[in-house]
Amino acid sequence: MVTNYHQFFFILSIGFYYLIDKTEESIRPRYMETIEESLNDTTHVLSAIVEERINSNPNERFHLKSLVESLFRKPFQIVRNRSFEAKIYSLLKTNADLQIYITDANGIVIFDSESYREGLDYSKYNDVYLTLKGKYGVRSSKMIETEKEGALFIASPIRFQNQIIGVLTVIKPKIGVIPFIEEAKHKFWRISLLVASSIAIVFSLLAYISFRPILSLSQYITALRNKEKNPFPKLGMKELNELGKEVDQLVVELEGKKYVESYVQTLTHEVKSPLSSILAAVELIQSHPNEMDRLTKTIDSEAKRIQNLIDQLLELSSLEGKNSIELNDTIDLVSFLNEILFRFEIELERKSLSLKKIFPEGSVMIKGNQNYLRMAIENIIRNSIDFANQNDLITIQLESTSNLQTKLITSDQGQLIPEFALTKVTDKFFSLPRPIGQRKSSGLGLSIVKEILDFHKAELKIQNRSPKGVEVSILFQK
Repeated sequence: MVTNYHQFFFILSIGFYYLIDKTEESIRPRYMETIEESLNDTTHVLSAIVEERINSNPNERFHLKSLVESLFRKPFQIVRNRSFEAKIYSLLKTNADLQIYITDANGIVIFDSESYREGLDYSKYNDVYLTLKGKYGVRSSKMIETEKEGALFIASPIRFQNQIIGVLTVIKPKIGVIPFIEEAKHKFWRISLLVASSIAIVFSLLAYISFRPILSLSQYITALRNKEKNPFPKLGMKELNELGKEVDQLVVELEGKKYVESYVQTLTHEVKSPLSSILAAVELIQSHPNEMDRLTKTIDSEAKRIQNLIDQLLELSSLEGKNSIELNDTIDLVSFLNEILFRFEIELERKSLSLKKIFPEGSVMIKGNQNYLRMAIENIIRNSIDFANQNDLITIQLESTSNLQTKLITSDQGQLIPEFALTKVTDKFFSLPRPIGQRKSSGLGLSIVKEILDFHKAELKIQNRSPKGVEVSILFQK
């Protein structure tokens, strides 16, 4: 889904860039069209001034060169020498660069505001050629060979009694227009980037708002598949909430079916051994009444074994059936551990085990579920006692890590865990024989510990020590 979003956003960005780029390319021709329209008005105004003088004194048509000299030479000289400051938008203009030339009816230049064109034959140039033909005369070309951008030439006819007796061309060097075009392009790109950024932000927010519930539901379903304990997310959309709950219920039902099948098979296997011992003891009591005391002890031991297995199965199934547990208790781990360890004093003394506590001064506070944490820690300590040898040392250490996490370490000097079993010790019904009596436990203790710590988002790590013993660490997140 995220990949599709990125692809869509990428395609949208390419399309937006293409639109901006094509629009930017149109700025120059649109600017030149505007300049052309303005020059067209200017040339018609100037030619109208010449026509008005001729109409008021018809003889001046025979002296067109002298007429236009008197009309335009002095004004253009004044304009050339005039300095001014005109701030047009963000650009400063300090001189006029408009030019004109006038030809006679044969296309020979009789007046040039710059002087160097006078006497030249311009009858073949489009501005003059087309105007003499009665058409719209315009061309764009270089004024001199070394010029880079060239100029725009717009012409209009000078008429007397509906006959064209000359052509007046207004010239606008493009070098004066280019700064405005470049500034317009820069401004357009700045605005476009601002608009694009705004659209991207709004689109991302809308996409996040739209896709977040779907992503949350997808993550929740993935967590269910991975058998992680996550509460059902708040999706904020009625339809998705209903769909998510239906999926959740379906997964629960499917998992429940597998769960029951697995537990029935495992429970049958685990109960079979102690039940066989009980039945054998009952038969022996009938044939060997003198061994009643020993056999009843066997029956009692195996019955308690079955009872303990059932109790742990009920506890584990209760935990596995929950998506979350309340973690509202504020627990001081120092006093909490002291309270738990006090309950094991008799067992430690009976087995001649020493206990070493390494606790920091003051309090070490965490949030969690006190009852479940007590069960988990008691299981870990009981395992250390069961697998320890007589006169061994059990160490309980509490420390804070560099990133403000809390670590509880339980270590003993008992037998090592075989390498193949290190990754299996938290599996249901997996257990190793105790050093005394070689009897296995139910194999549910560490499974319960793992479930409880998963709810607390705490990390459980079990590893062998050198040269002997096992270390069990719990890393609590702040």
